[in-house]
Amino acid sequence: MPSLARIDWVESSASERLEALRRATGRQVCAMARAVEWEGDCHEVIGWISAQICVDLGSALTLFMNAGPESYNRIPRNHVTGGAQSTCAQLDVLCQRINAGFYLPDPTRQMIGAERLVAWMDAQAEDNRLGQAGRWQLNPVIVAPMMPGSGHKGRRRPKTRNKGFLGKLISPLFA
Repeated sequence: MPSLARIDWVESSASERLEALRRATGRQVCAMARAVEWEGDCHEVIGWISAQICVDLGSALTLFMNAGPESYNRIPRNHVTGGAQSTCAQLDVLCQRINAGFYLPDPTRQMIGAERLVAWMDAQAEDNRLGQAGRWQLNPVIVAPMMPGSGHKGRRRPKTRNKGFLGKLISPLFA
């Protein structure tokens, strides 16, 4: 199977693309998240990329915005037809993962085209004020590190859990 650098993305099959991506580094997967185009038979690749824990928040938001969600955000789910259905399904999953905090912010990988995210969040706030929510609602707290001027300095760290009384009594026995 060809490596990520040697694969012809136009002529190769989806299975060849996925095989090359499986052997790629985390940085290469993030680069593909930023570069992949939402046309043609790319949905398997996009689905695989979006499910990877190595993908950072900036890459995930870039992937989300590269799909052009503005054009589908106002269309009711039951009115989406054809190829747009799989695009919208991918965007549904991507939005859910973003809002769940699946993707961590990385200060070395800022979002490409952050002005589109700012416009999206402004439009979302205006829609919420008017009571007209679109299909995809990004959590402002989660996406804040990718907003220009947020002052975000590094990766979020998981909270350490304090041991309870019983844990403090027993833990010296297992040390």
